[in-house]
Amino acid sequence: MSQRLNTVIVVPHSQARFIKFSFSTRSMIAVGGVMVLAVVLSIVAIAYSKNAVDRRADVERLKTENRELARINEELAQTVVEIQARLDDFEERTSRLALAAGMTTPETGVVGATAESRGQVGSGGTYDRLPEAPESLRRQGRWIDEQLGLVERQLADAGQMLASIPTIAPATGVLTDGFGTRNDPITGRRAFHRGLDISARQGTPVYAPADGVVVFTGRNGGLGKTIRLSHGFGYTTVYGHLHQIQVEPGDRIHRGDQIGMIGNSGRSTASHLHYEVHEDGKSKDPLYFILDRF
Repeated sequence: MSQRLNTVIVVPHSQARFIKFSFSTRSMIAVGGVMVLAVVLSIVAIAYSKNAVDRRADVERLKTENRELARINEELAQTVVEIQARLDDFEERTSRLALAAGMTTPETGVVGATAESRGQVGSGGTYDRLPEAPESLRRQGRWIDEQLGLVERQLADAGQMLASIPTIAPATGVLTDGFGTRNDPITGRRAFHRGLDISARQGTPVYAPADGVVVFTGRNGGLGKTIRLSHGFGYTTVYGHLHQIQVEPGDRIHRGDQIGMIGNSGRSTASHLHYEVHEDGKSKDPLYFILDRF
């Protein structure tokens, strides 16, 4: 069976001759298929080339980003090292402050501190350097902050205690009688004298030897006009034979404030101040506390 042929005749305008192409249907289909395949392959090649260009651009962008990240990481690592060094310095300074605040003993370490894996403030033990990670640095910072809080409270308590100790003489005068057993100037019998007698002319100022609160003013038997101060931490002081009282119960006073004047009230033979110091309810020799005279 003969193949069916298709004929295409091309007649140029400039020539009288014409051109004739004859081809079978099968050949036409094959050529068409080849052309479609070529078009598809061209589209695929163009798309692949575009993707290749995009991938190349992405690779270059990633390389640039990686170089930037490497630079940032290097800077961050340096910053972490600097922060770690500063935290280590703060830890050492906190330890020195703790020692200065008297928070350590050779046996027990930090008073009131919570034991942790890194030891205690001022304990003298080895200090385990934390890994250089943000959370570790934050944990170290919180630990140092807690220890500084302990030191601050300790120093505040120590400051309050120092302010509460009656360390200055309550008046200027002559020390005429001391603490302990003596002959009573009125009866002549042996009796225990619970304070100091400071002789001075009437009207001589009497000063508070420490911070405190006035808890009593008024007449108190043989002591006559009397003031009693509570200083906290177990300390109280008493001032007797006054001529004038210049404070009232409830007044808060500070070391060096004038609270009264020396007199001769009560059971007294001459103008003087009777001064007592009590610690935890027990009479103490005031001379053990006075630092500025006598």
